[in-house]
Amino acid sequence: MEAREGDTVAAALHAAGITTTARSRKRHRPIGLSGTFIAGSLATVDGRPNVRLDREPATAGLDVRMQNVWPNADLDFLSLARFLPARATYAGFEHTNLMPSGTRRFEAWERLLRFMAGVADAPPAPSERAAPKGTRVEVDTVVIGGGPAGRIAASAAAQRGERVMLISRGNTPGQSASRMGGSLPELDHRVDARGGLEAFGIYRDGAFVAAAPLDGRVSALVVAPNKIVLATGRRSCPPLIPGADLPGVMDAATALSLAVDCMVAPGAQVAIIGTGAEIEVAHRLRDLGVNVVATAPAAALRRITGRNAVTGIETDRLISCDALIHAGPWRPDPALAFMAGCDGLLQLRDSPLLSSVSLEGGARDAAEPVILGPGPRDAAFVCPCMDVTVAEILHHVRKGETDVEVLKRLTACGMGPCQGVPCWDQLAALLADELGGKPAGYGHPTYRGPRRGLTVAQAAGLDGLVEPDR
Repeated sequence: MEAREGDTVAAALHAAGITTTARSRKRHRPIGLSGTFIAGSLATVDGRPNVRLDREPATAGLDVRMQNVWPNADLDFLSLARFLPARATYAGFEHTNLMPSGTRRFEAWERLLRFMAGVADAPPAPSERAAPKGTRVEVDTVVIGGGPAGRIAASAAAQRGERVMLISRGNTPGQSASRMGGSLPELDHRVDARGGLEAFGIYRDGAFVAAAPLDGRVSALVVAPNKIVLATGRRSCPPLIPGADLPGVMDAATALSLAVDCMVAPGAQVAIIGTGAEIEVAHRLRDLGVNVVATAPAAALRRITGRNAVTGIETDRLISCDALIHAGPWRPDPALAFMAGCDGLLQLRDSPLLSSVSLEGGARDAAEPVILGPGPRDAAFVCPCMDVTVAEILHHVRKGETDVEVLKRLTACGMGPCQGVPCWDQLAALLADELGGKPAGYGHPTYRGPRRGLTVAQAAGLDGLVEPDR
């Protein structure tokens, strides 16, 4: 197939009409680029497994293969698992008493399970890629997030005479905000801005921040700051409703990235829901030539239709569409803030934020409530990556288990590459709806670093930059 220079592999596939790029772990459901659930963008590229297609540049000669299929993506016999009774694949089925440990039956069962849930094969040969050597930097203030709030905070610190570093996921700080067509605050020239890096962890009570490159163009980084500013903004959370995991459902940031950066429409007929931003997002996408057929409040969404991809939505009327974009409810990503102030050894607990850490912009805003569908939602996925449905969570809740950490371990909810965001938000909202109370009262499992998946090369590049914790 052909691709436009500068596109990601995900954008090139989307432009060619290929929206299913992955399969879920157990039931082998089709999933695709969503921006919310990372598993939908993972594939094997030139023999390297679990490559994020939304970050991999499209270059000539790439061999891109779908994972978790057998014998191939066109004829995937493993997808027959979708026809099994739902309870047959609840977590725990692999520990059946019919296959006691130490028997030949058990060994055969384990081999079958490894094959069924293997996701990807190991590379056929050692990689010839050199590990990009990381660097260690000491600063007065590190700002994580290159949007308006991060730029303002970084510039203010620089004007006070501080040594300031700004870490941004986008190659150009503020890239996500600028896609909406607005202007960004000017960044003081004294700020050391580092783009294309994911700050994946805050360690040792804020003693250092670790960041990994999104590709090989920059090196991994360890920053030892006196102060940390988290300006990581907010993310849109999909509704907890059947069909929200289908290829074609994506967050506003992903849709804008496709349309602005790659000139690829998110769909031929696009519907947008949100908590107030849907009209603004619709205007922006229409300006970019996208065919937006409907907008609606997220709370009005009743169901999403489709089996292998989105075919429509229902609000107060039926709307035919092949893409649904959610622009809210908006919720800050709590992981880095939690790491900066957590306490404990095994199950870590929330503690007051350290005095050396502050929140700015959307990271400081209150989280908007998760949208729960009004109709039957047993088939909705709380955690699409790990095939955890509402019915599976309620199965354990009605047996008396309500601790979120135990529910995570029983079902594997939030243990995929998304690392619990937004799965644990949806888990808490579901518990509050079922048992009463407020979602915040149920807490969340432990957010641990790394916040995002690292490659072996990225981890190797950090070797020697931090003294071991004795």
